[in-house]
Amino acid sequence: MTKKAIALNILTLTALGSLGYAQVKMGDNPEKIHTRAQLQVESKTKGIILPVVENHIELPNYNASHPDLYENNPSDNGLVFYNKEIKDVVKYDGYRWLAVTERSIKNYKNLSILGSNAADLTVANVLGITGRPTLQFNILNDADRNNINNLGLTVNSNGEITIPSDGFYRINPSVKTSSAGGLSVGNAATIVSLQALYVNALADGWQKIHENSFLLYGLVVTAGSSNSVNSFSTTKYLHAGDQIRLRGGIQADTGLNLGTGVNFKMNDKDTYIYIEKLN
Repeated sequence: MTKKAIALNILTLTALGSLGYAQVKMGDNPEKIHTRAQLQVESKTKGIILPVVENHIELPNYNASHPDLYENNPSDNGLVFYNKEIKDVVKYDGYRWLAVTERSIKNYKNLSILGSNAADLTVANVLGITGRPTLQFNILNDADRNNINNLGLTVNSNGEITIPSDGFYRINPSVKTSSAGGLSVGNAATIVSLQALYVNALADGWQKIHENSFLLYGLVVTAGSSNSVNSFSTTKYLHAGDQIRLRGGIQADTGLNLGTGVNFKMNDKDTYIYIEKLN
């Protein structure tokens, strides 16, 4: 090989190597590229066509056996496609695909949604007497169930939730229930009660913030009935160190209750407590 050929090969390899680290500009004014752009496209007549899928089934990480239809794969975070099914650009956040106009729930820093994997809790009403046990919320972070704890809440073994900082809080409990059977002549009501133990008033004990009832109408003689959801929303100013808890029960609204009961279905996606700091 001649010296000229060797020199030409070295020059070519050097140029190709440099191109691998160069900024790239396509379209108008190729000599002007933004200082922070690795790739820049400039045109008033032509755009960019992203990779296209016909529907959500064609998107990477699709798996119908998963609760949200997609496998968790954080290494794919940032993938972008155009989905013809919804006529929108979609992005992958490592857990699921979202339209570009949506925000991943993980991005809401002032929000916690606590779930539960506890067993069903059965509460019976015998001649109007019933207990109100504390409902246990123990799932603080689970992307597949949309459970997050961006507020940094803590939950003790009794199911009592500690508030980390002063502020107004919107609290929205949701509890799925079903009848546990029994006899009710008249109306029975499923009760969900939100209570607080204020850090500066410990001697006063637990105070009721809000209570909601869900009626089971009429004569009930059953071994169990369909599901229902008892939920409400309330706003309360809480101090750092205040505790809240959710209690559930059943009581006679009218008539006579001999042994009606209710199942609180804790390990259900419709059972959660939503807590949002508003300021």
